[in-house]
Amino acid sequence: MASTSPDALISLRQAIRSKNPITYANGDSPCSSLLNATHIVLGAGASFPKSASTRLRKQGVTTASGIQDYHTLEAVYLAWLLRDAPGGEYMKQARENGLAVGFVSVTERKNVVDWLEGKVAEYERIAPLVGMFIISRSV
Repeated sequence: MASTSPDALISLRQAIRSKNPITYANGDSPCSSLLNATHIVLGAGASFPKSASTRLRKQGVTTASGIQDYHTLEAVYLAWLLRDAPGGEYMKQARENGLAVGFVSVTERKNVVDWLEGKVAEYERIAPLVGMFIISRSV
């Protein structure tokens, strides 16, 4: 049976392009920091586990074989949130937010941000939505 769940990556892009508020939650309660959050809330109620796998393939992965080959929603969101930070500061903030590994690379960040903001229509590292299973990782 096909899932009718919204795609986390498209939902994030829509929230960014629409300038909808992006907040954090820990379970059902609002939370003030991404580090302590379990969910990212996009706009008016679309909530996703921050560990949800997206369709953005990690750098160096040409043929993805499992969720470990894709970035989490948290990693993609941090790339956008820290889009203006210098590379070293971006990597420091990613580590401080719990992403010692798995963050969007400094060299890939601009392309991801451009796609999220709608400056480019497509990005080759994003897997097609058709046939893709979105699976949440345990927190």
